[in-house]
Amino acid sequence: MSDTPEPSSRLKRNLLLLMIPATLSAATVFILWQAHPELNYWKALFFSILAYLEANPWALVLALTTLPGIGFPISPLFILVGAVLGPKYGLPTACLIAVAAQSTCTIWTYLLAAGPLRGVLKKFILRKRELPNLTSSNAIRLALIMRITPGIPYAFQNIALGIVGLKLKPYLITSIPITALWTIGFVTTGGAIFEGSAGIALTGILLLVILVLVTRMLRNRTKEYAG
Repeated sequence: MSDTPEPSSRLKRNLLLLMIPATLSAATVFILWQAHPELNYWKALFFSILAYLEANPWALVLALTTLPGIGFPISPLFILVGAVLGPKYGLPTACLIAVAAQSTCTIWTYLLAAGPLRGVLKKFILRKRELPNLTSSNAIRLALIMRITPGIPYAFQNIALGIVGLKLKPYLITSIPITALWTIGFVTTGGAIFEGSAGIALTGILLLVILVLVTRMLRNRTKEYAG
């Protein structure tokens, strides 16, 4: 009976972790729009950024390798990769570049969380709570649950899996294939939309829909197994 408040407090903490980036993003958009409430201004700014990235594709690859690891939304970057690198190198190559950059981000955030920053992050996130003793199979199951559960920020997934002590090999096995599929779906959709290719855009959207359905099925099976 003494343990019953713990799930409630954990749920509140998780909801808070999800609300923080959403609130910050909404506040940022509101402040920027208040500063420049003209739609033409944002269109011109977007196309100037697009032109810069087309002339300097390395900047986009660098952004995808670093920014999501510190909490920047990753989906807009995927769409930009499709829009910028798709016409330049072709969508298959753009997808490979995006997967490589995003995988690099997945690895370095994990290595920091599992290595030099583990003590600090444990103290900040867990406070006085102790980590559960996870077996190898339970750790892998936890990694899969985090990867297929919608709403959990990408950076938090990497950090949490590093903190709990998941080994590098199972971390890569459970992380790279799942994140790569999402990457390919978003990059393909973004590139096809900007190129005006309705058929390829539909393929990318269908891939994303399939991923949503599959992850929902896997999540339900995981709940049944846990129950």
